[in-house]
Amino acid sequence: MDNRVFAAACAGYDQRRVEEAVGQMFAAFGGVEKFLQKGKKVLIKPNLLLAREPDGATTTHPAVVGAVAALFVRAGAAVTIADSPGGPYNALTMPRVYRLCGMEKAAKYAKARLNRDFSSQTVRFEGLQPREFELLTPVCRADVVINIGKMKTHMLTYFTGAVKNLFGTVPGLQKAAMHSRLPGQQAFCRMLVDLCRCVGPDFSIIDGVVGMDGRGPSGGRPRRAGVLLAAENPFAADLAAMYICGLQPERSPVHSFAAAQKLVCAEPERIEWLSEPFRPLDEPFLPASGRSRRSESVISRLPGRIRQPLRRVLVAAPHVTERCAGCGACAQACPAHAITVRGGRASVDGRRCIRCYCCHELCPVRAIRI
Repeated sequence: MDNRVFAAACAGYDQRRVEEAVGQMFAAFGGVEKFLQKGKKVLIKPNLLLAREPDGATTTHPAVVGAVAALFVRAGAAVTIADSPGGPYNALTMPRVYRLCGMEKAAKYAKARLNRDFSSQTVRFEGLQPREFELLTPVCRADVVINIGKMKTHMLTYFTGAVKNLFGTVPGLQKAAMHSRLPGQQAFCRMLVDLCRCVGPDFSIIDGVVGMDGRGPSGGRPRRAGVLLAAENPFAADLAAMYICGLQPERSPVHSFAAAQKLVCAEPERIEWLSEPFRPLDEPFLPASGRSRRSESVISRLPGRIRQPLRRVLVAAPHVTERCAGCGACAQACPAHAITVRGGRASVDGRRCIRCYCCHELCPVRAIRI
């Protein structure tokens, strides 16, 4: 069980300061050269949830991605930046995502390449249960995977950092299909634990310089935490991040399942800091609304045949506000096909909705409320 974490104070996204912090983090774990012993083909996996500019704190900041990529390029690696957002994943949609999220500039700065291979491969994994994952081909072919998540609260999973970020290794609308097969928080979070172990990132970084609290992962408020976190164990990185945010790790199903499997320590007090310990914020992150999660926790213990009917009654369904622009992004992402767009406005069928909140995550104008 690897509980080592390095925390680097970083007040802003000045490129020089970010590169200094990134260098300190890798040095604490043996240097970039240690990772390149596995091979020179490096895949950097940021959080590119949707096409949104970095100041929105929804996606991994390009200064962090650029700093990590440049470090590996200087060491002789061939670096590819790759992620799959929540919606369509193809040659038509990704250039806009790369541009708005700042990845074009990050890749140019570091002399890395942006992924243009939109194929995928099926990978079998024996975890909490036998599973098949459809993963991005560049992830499968990489010698080294560097996982760079964003410090955010999450409406479904409570927290998203390093572990949840790896859901972006599943291509495009395949993610919606997985939500459909795994309705409910508990089943989905068990899958995330297995997916993380299947991908097996070599190093995980969490961008907490400016994170997001409240209605994350895309509808919350930017929150400055002033820290970059790094760990070889992504579960440990998430635990440290929740501790710094003032969140309660026991409320995270991903953490609870991982701790039960001895993948990480259960308590933040057992984190092995390779740096000076980073104190929790004076003003803790506000979690996403907790009523639905508490109901989901109860529902998950009941027989399978009655879970979904009770979920429709006890777990809040999303609703569309007047901000809706009728773009259809929510309908396209909905795994249950519970959303229609008529007269320039989306509408949610609460009877079909499985409460995965993909619509909330992917709405470009933050028109979905829970």
